[in-house]
Amino acid sequence: MNEKIAAPKNTMAKIYTIIGFLIALSIGLACINGIISDRMKFKNEAVRNVEKTWGKAQVIGAGKLEYKIKTDKKETASYVYNLKTVTTKAEAKIELKKKGIYDVPVYTVKINQKGEFNPALDLKGAAEFKFIVSDPRGFISKPVVKFNNKIVNNCNSYKCNVVLNGEKIIPYEVEYTIRGTQSLTFDAIGTSETYLTTNHWVPEYTGDFSPVEHKQIQDGYYTYWSVPEAATAVEDKYGNLSYTINFINTVDVYRMAERCVKYGFLFIALTFLAFFVYEIINKNKKRIHPFQYSLIGISMLIFYLLLLSISEFIDFGFAYLIAALMTISLIASYTYFVLTNKEDKKFPLAIGGILGVIYLYLYITINLEEFSLLAGSFGLFFTIIAVMYATRNVEWYKENQQ
Repeated sequence: MNEKIAAPKNTMAKIYTIIGFLIALSIGLACINGIISDRMKFKNEAVRNVEKTWGKAQVIGAGKLEYKIKTDKKETASYVYNLKTVTTKAEAKIELKKKGIYDVPVYTVKINQKGEFNPALDLKGAAEFKFIVSDPRGFISKPVVKFNNKIVNNCNSYKCNVVLNGEKIIPYEVEYTIRGTQSLTFDAIGTSETYLTTNHWVPEYTGDFSPVEHKQIQDGYYTYWSVPEAATAVEDKYGNLSYTINFINTVDVYRMAERCVKYGFLFIALTFLAFFVYEIINKNKKRIHPFQYSLIGISMLIFYLLLLSISEFIDFGFAYLIAALMTISLIASYTYFVLTNKEDKKFPLAIGGILGVIYLYLYITINLEEFSLLAGSFGLFFTIIAVMYATRNVEWYKENQQ
């Protein structure tokens, strides 16, 4: 028959004390979240400083033709959007620009775009042809524009004055080099095809359309989009359709750190629970003072600061490993040298193992994304099973007999 273990005196007082510490440590977690937000602001400020001199994230649009129709009383503008086809070839060179401790991805892209207008009316006279870019400050070469198979010289930045003679099909070609930061977007209008080559791996594609093809080539990477006119015909309903290449992973170290902090309360509570169960099942051989609980909790808070500061300089996975090992070693050593007075080697090893499992579980969970809730709920379920098993012989109502 299993020996019954009496709960130590003032168990409820200890429970209330632990709950109070958890509430106080939750405030600490909120402060750490604030620090993460501040670091994100510093990074965004670094990106803005780079954008001022290099150019913002560029949006490459298709050509537009504006024709002015004169009436007896006033002049109105009519836009002709009837683009039959748009083909864009882009060669991007990506590099990292240092700003403080941050590496900001920038690029220089050579654009060659060809398209055809199909006017609905027999348009004659002066008109304005535009090729759309979101930040003209990024131009580093004068655009070369061909409209209706003729080179156009009277262009102001990305606007050109042209003359129409009632053509049914009007081809155009634009070639220029432009700089931008972090991401590159192409508008999808009419039948759109885009060929992109880069010297750097592209970590993420976003927008309304996925690439048809993406592969590694001899000098870098090649990406191809093909969007039929039937897909872009919904533009009026959904707004401008586009596809984007992000040259930096949008889930950066700060987002990952935020995910970790969201689980902070749970894992601090689990650690406190492990120490509390140890007190209960060890028949009062060693009592843990509330101040010692607070030191353990603060040690776990410092883990997030270590993780944040180290991950700004090295890969997040290695930063997580270093911060976790430092925290586990600190708490296990404190348990062995102070809490057990070197009399019990099993419990410090057990605490180290429990913390190792907790931090491994946390790392797996924050990387699962869509399955994080499933992993979290199963983890909690098995945790409560372990607690139930560990305390199965505790006689909670015998605490006054101690």
